[in-house]
Amino acid sequence: PRLLATYDAEATGLEVELETREIDLATIEPALEMLVNQRAEIPPLRSRLDAEMLPLRRQLEALGPPPAEGETEDESIARERGALTVRLADIEALALRLDRADARASALIDRINVVRRQLATERLLTRQPVPLLPGQMRDGARDLGRLVSTIGAEITTRLQDAARAPVSLALRLAVPLAVALLAGAFLIWLRRSVLGALSYRVIEGMSPARKIALGIGLALARLAVPSVVVGVIVTVVLSSGLLGPVGITALRGLGGVALLIICASALASAYFAPLIPALRLSGLDDRCAASAFRWTVVLAAIFGLDRILVGSASGLQVGIEAVQIVNLALLAVGGVSLWRFERAIGAQVPVKDPTPEPEDDADAEPERPGIAPMLLTAGRYTLLAVAVLAPLTALAGYFAASRFLFYNPLATASLIGVFVLLFAIVRSAVEAALEPRDAGAGHAAQGAEARRLRLIPVLLGFTLIAAAVPLIALIWGARPRDLVAAWQTVQTGLTIGEFRIVPLDFLAFLVVFALVYLVSRLAQAVLSRSVLPLTGLDAGGRAAITAGVGYTGFAVAVLAAIAATGLDLSNLAIVAGALSVGIGFGLQAIVNNFVSGLILLIERPIKAGDWVELPSGMGYVKRINVRSTVIETFDRASLIVPNAELISSTVINWTHTNLNGRIIVAIRVGMDADPRQVERIMLEIARAHPLVLRRPQPFVLFRGYNDYAMLFEVRAVLRDVNWILNAQSDFHFAIHERFREAGIAVPIQSTQISLAGAAAAGRGSEMPGDAPGDASGDASGDASGDASGDAPGDVLGGRSGARHGGALGARAPAGAEPALSDGEGDGR
Repeated sequence: PRLLATYDAEATGLEVELETREIDLATIEPALEMLVNQRAEIPPLRSRLDAEMLPLRRQLEALGPPPAEGETEDESIARERGALTVRLADIEALALRLDRADARASALIDRINVVRRQLATERLLTRQPVPLLPGQMRDGARDLGRLVSTIGAEITTRLQDAARAPVSLALRLAVPLAVALLAGAFLIWLRRSVLGALSYRVIEGMSPARKIALGIGLALARLAVPSVVVGVIVTVVLSSGLLGPVGITALRGLGGVALLIICASALASAYFAPLIPALRLSGLDDRCAASAFRWTVVLAAIFGLDRILVGSASGLQVGIEAVQIVNLALLAVGGVSLWRFERAIGAQVPVKDPTPEPEDDADAEPERPGIAPMLLTAGRYTLLAVAVLAPLTALAGYFAASRFLFYNPLATASLIGVFVLLFAIVRSAVEAALEPRDAGAGHAAQGAEARRLRLIPVLLGFTLIAAAVPLIALIWGARPRDLVAAWQTVQTGLTIGEFRIVPLDFLAFLVVFALVYLVSRLAQAVLSRSVLPLTGLDAGGRAAITAGVGYTGFAVAVLAAIAATGLDLSNLAIVAGALSVGIGFGLQAIVNNFVSGLILLIERPIKAGDWVELPSGMGYVKRINVRSTVIETFDRASLIVPNAELISSTVINWTHTNLNGRIIVAIRVGMDADPRQVERIMLEIARAHPLVLRRPQPFVLFRGYNDYAMLFEVRAVLRDVNWILNAQSDFHFAIHERFREAGIAVPIQSTQISLAGAAAAGRGSEMPGDAPGDASGDASGDASGDASGDAPGDVLGGRSGARHGGALGARAPAGAEPALSDGEGDGR
């Protein structure tokens, strides 16, 4: 309560001050800091109160509902109920006061931010005298001359004092300066030696990984060694006592400028690589790369000099006239540099899609540009606009506006450039890791591992974007406390009507869901690879169990995520009831397919690996998904069948309970052949085939006669019906060889065409009993299947050979048990 009273007093005082006083930025900042700190203290207190209220509510629920009017309850229970109710009411009152204080602080922060924006706008639109007026230039030149004379006077005074010292200034400076000079000379020698040793042929012979490592090493060397040299020189001069307060401020500023130039040079050389094209990450040619590198260093120097001469003007004791002149000069040079830099990077070669472009088509829709090229184009035009507008604004006297227009975009572009360099390094490293090591591994980088590795730059890009947002906000005027306030809003959420939207709850939901779902996928992997293969279940049963575990894991992940975030789903009950009608009508097909998929997994009328025939096609079942089942046809096409169709329509499953299946081979022989000899030969061929089962035994049927031949069929049961076409082919080869050895002729129908007319020719070609027969047994299998009442004879003897002849692949080896895997699909 005392803390709440303090919050109320502070808020009331600030409201009065905002109403009665003329405030400026100097008074606004402490008030904002106080309010932000207050809002940061409220959420933990609110959580403590919620934790205290939860057991009280549970105790009241355990006592049961209060007695109705006219009823009584035990005195001890009534006393306990009253105490719990009073305690709960007190805590709820404190929680309401905390919520009120938080809302009041939030409203004050919004009000102060409005005032801040108004003051900042007024500051930007304030016009100073034009810097190029004679009076302004005279006063500015006088201030700059006074600065130089002040530094000179300080040095002269220090030198006179040092001459009377026991240890001369020259002796104190000799050793450190000598060390700094030796370090600089070593740096120059190392740079020339490295560049001389790294010839074009040497670098081109390196692997991509070595090139990346070399580029990073050179960038770090360019960054570390000169920074050490500058640090030594600045430390030596500062410790010598040679400079006064103004000189020390100027020297520290110059040291900062030197470090900024060193950093810009190191990063620009890593990306543009003007001297070593083989290490270049950008798509620029040699001339544009050298130009981009040069103007990057110039812009860094301008940015640093502005921090000294303009940002530290008070420490250098320089007036506003000199500051305006320096600002105009820096912006003029900066505008030219920025323009030249944009012209250089504008020649960067765009990254093209490696896939071949389609041929020109007049009716084809024109390709739309991607987001990245559009953003790049917008950024380039922005830089050009800044290069022109910033110097003109400074020339017109708008000092604050000119700096805002130039240095904020420049700092933003620098930050984006650093992130682009980091992204380019990571992407190049990933591509180097995927580079095939030998000619035989050319396609190794195209698998699942390569796809997962290529996700690293994508994830890094999202991370860099998320990190860039707050940094860019700070560049454009936001304060750290503004980011803290935004984070508090993310934590506490936004209240819209009676609903509170908390972004962190959504993030927690996603994290918990992802973790639990990942555990379920790991359980699926362990089951499918380590546990289920040891149980003796068939492939379909293992697939059904694995899919069931996946569905269960998904449901558990959703429930765990909801429980972890503490979402109250009671408010969604009315909405869910209203949507249920729409779902019933609009999504009934999807729900039907989902339920049908569950039935398929539980009842298992079909399973993965089965050979099925539907009205829509025939093939092998590959996967049973939530909504549909994937069937791979004999043409290696994927047939996507809704699960409801598999439940409601007739499906022929040739491998439902086992792989056994009947084969029917029909043959015609001449009228002069011995039927018993034909029977014996065909039985010997059938019994000798490695895929034919001994029980039931194969047998031969004498089906009858037609006008020119006797009709025979051999029927047998194969141990694996998937190899029926191979077996049919083996039978035909063997029958042809044995009949030729035994002198049994296979008659060929002849057709006589009369010149009397086409009708007579048509009648002459239609011989009785000819329609069923050819050597492949297509129609005879159909007839035999119908005659015997055996449906498989229709497909296995006839339609499978007609529709999928040759699609099942090469003949199986003798005694082999063919598998149903993808790798052996061509062997079926």
